[in-house]
Amino acid sequence: MIDEDFYRQTYREVNPDHCLFEKGMLTNQCRCSRNRKLLIAEREAASCTDRAAQERCRDFLEIMQQQARFALKLRDSGQKLGHVKAVKVQIGGLRGLYKVLHPDEEIPVPIPEVAGMLEEALQTWGSFDELPFTDIVPEIGRWEPRRRRPRHKR
Repeated sequence: MIDEDFYRQTYREVNPDHCLFEKGMLTNQCRCSRNRKLLIAEREAASCTDRAAQERCRDFLEIMQQQARFALKLRDSGQKLGHVKAVKVQIGGLRGLYKVLHPDEEIPVPIPEVAGMLEEALQTWGSFDELPFTDIVPEIGRWEPRRRRPRHKR
């Protein structure tokens, strides 16, 4: 068993440009041409190969977290998101964005080409601040991760 602190330190050293949608990438909920998967201590990690795309992803996620506070039932604006809520922001936000960019299409699983979709959103609205949040945020509240199957006792 690897020491968790040692793993986190190694992760930061080996993957300084981590993918901000890593949780979604590793659960096959989204894809991106700028994503590269890594193995660190027999665990998967996701890295971003494009710093400009990574900055767009950071900007998008930050604004989605702000806009989704009510949908996620968060009171404190500085509250750190737990794993499930972080995934809801990532995947629900992408699903909502896909829906407003392609209103006549079903939302695919996995969401294709995250970096390209964020570029398309910026071309369409000019900035993430101008996104139609009333149409995007409900997808954050609606999206539910797959439930784990209960473990059978031996």
